[in-house]
Amino acid sequence: MSHDLALFLAKTFGLFYLMGFFILIVIHTYRPSRKSAAERAAASILTAEDRPCP
Repeated sequence: MSHDLALFLAKTFGLFYLMGFFILIVIHTYRPSRKSAAERAAASILTAEDRPCP
């Protein structure tokens, strides 16, 4: 395998691989069934003194 062929394969299929991976991650993140888990994770980092005053 020559350097030119390896470079061509990396540029072509690497782009499609990363685009596909990005799309899968976005779909996984924004699924409606993940909303409760995301809200639970967002609330878990706050302690009582970190919340706004009533």
